[in-house]
Amino acid sequence: MTDHRPDRSLVKYPESGARIALRVSLKLALLAVFVVITNVGFGQRLSMLYETGRWETLIPYLIIWATALVAVAVAAFHPKTWVRLVWAAVMTLSSAVAWGYHNASQSEFTVFDIVSLWNARHEAGRAADFYGEHIMLASVLLVCGVLIFALPVGTRGPLRPWIKRLGWLPVLPIAVIGAIVVMKGGGGSQAMPSQFTPVALTSLAGAKIALQGAPVRRQVTWQPQPGPRRNIVMMIDESIRHDYLDFTAGNPHTPRLAALADRFVNFGPAVSGGNCSNYSNAILRFAASRKDVTGSINTSPTLWSYAKKAGYRTVFIDAQAGGITNPGLMQNYMTMTERADIDAFHALRDVTSAEADFRLAEIVAAELAKPGPVFIYANKNGAHFPYDAAYPESEAHYRPTMTEAGVDDPVARVASYRNAVAWSVDRFMADLFAKADFSDTTMVYTSDHGQALDPGKLSHCVVDNPDARTALVPLLVATDDAVLQAELAAAARQRHGKASHFQIAPSVLSWMGYGDSDIATAYDESLVSGNREPAFTAGDVFGLFSSAVHWTPVDTAQDRIEAAGRKLVPRTAVGAGS
Repeated sequence: MTDHRPDRSLVKYPESGARIALRVSLKLALLAVFVVITNVGFGQRLSMLYETGRWETLIPYLIIWATALVAVAVAAFHPKTWVRLVWAAVMTLSSAVAWGYHNASQSEFTVFDIVSLWNARHEAGRAADFYGEHIMLASVLLVCGVLIFALPVGTRGPLRPWIKRLGWLPVLPIAVIGAIVVMKGGGGSQAMPSQFTPVALTSLAGAKIALQGAPVRRQVTWQPQPGPRRNIVMMIDESIRHDYLDFTAGNPHTPRLAALADRFVNFGPAVSGGNCSNYSNAILRFAASRKDVTGSINTSPTLWSYAKKAGYRTVFIDAQAGGITNPGLMQNYMTMTERADIDAFHALRDVTSAEADFRLAEIVAAELAKPGPVFIYANKNGAHFPYDAAYPESEAHYRPTMTEAGVDDPVARVASYRNAVAWSVDRFMADLFAKADFSDTTMVYTSDHGQALDPGKLSHCVVDNPDARTALVPLLVATDDAVLQAELAAAARQRHGKASHFQIAPSVLSWMGYGDSDIATAYDESLVSGNREPAFTAGDVFGLFSSAVHWTPVDTAQDRIEAAGRKLVPRTAVGAGS
């Protein structure tokens, strides 16, 4: 007899509402945890706006957050898999970037950080080595976020068609946050939802960079005074803090430098132009004036142009070129137009980080030995992170290093940094003066920026509430011109600890033979004059979003050296003659 009953194994029964509700609840809970973890500053900002009674800001802020949370839910519960996956990729990558940056720097990700990172993209490899742990944790967060967003739950009922229609909703908070940042001149993104903020900022920065165009620089109209020209060397180190250099005779940290102290006029702890390599070097090379930073950095003739008109042969040496991938081997905002004014361009790519500065010293010596006046601008490798790559393993006099410890703790970080400074400054200076003839030469030595040596924070390039240590640099001048040396020494005694990068360009122009009256039209300070208190810029100085410059004053008299930096001594002797 034939059985006409349906085969129950082939019949699909609707899933129970209880099971769907359980999955929906689980996914909502996971989403809530993900949003809370990746949005660190929400509570503090909400409290600050409420306590200060800033209702005109608080109410729109809450509306943006409410819209963002609805958009997150719409994206995560969208019935179409491809829609969920697209928004999962966008939102979780945005969240991981914001969280990872905050985890590494203890500061918020801003549009100025994006511009800085883009212009330093050739350093991605070194940054990955130094901040590998933070990148790994952010990657884990990214994978978890994608899994949470992609998890299917089989939603049904009256909300399902609305969710399908609102698949575009996540675009709205991205657009609103971008518009606010434009209106605020690059600000206004504080504690905005991280699922959308980095996307908005990256889109905005990309558009600004693409549409900005190259500035048109003025021609040199000043007439240099006739007369003999002395060689000029601008030696720009990398990541060197002033307070990690010791000029006391026989000190255990930098004894060779101390032995050369009488060769230098020491302006004491100085302040860099910016706290990021690209901005500081641009301020120096483009002869920016503190009177009008944005205007001058965009339109001023470069130091190369001034040097060429004054009769100098021009030389550029880059000891950090190993990581550059662009065919012109240029970084720090250098353009082909600027490079056209450089007679000898040395990009050092066939040496290790530990060897690069000593190859640079050989080139400086060779260029100074050639006939005729020369202007040399040299970018050292210095103590560029990862610090342990900046010196040979045999020169690890401070221990344990970060490599040996296997962790980034305060002692290991300072030990590695001191080793890098001892090799790339102390030993380098002895090597440079042994190789090069500095007759008829004036050399300015400084660093592009300093370093904050606290684990868990960015060492430099922070825009939001930057650490003063990131701009604390040395400023030394070596010259065999007795008159100039006496003038500089008097100024250094009078304004010890008051010098900054902004005083270097007008001084160099004076040494090139340009008249004081011309220089005074663009600058109100130099190494021998001026009463400004030192301060540094953080973030964009090109007016990409606003002509307002972010200034941070620095009290250079304050003792800022880390506890580990004060206690650590080398485990092997490094005498001045070794």
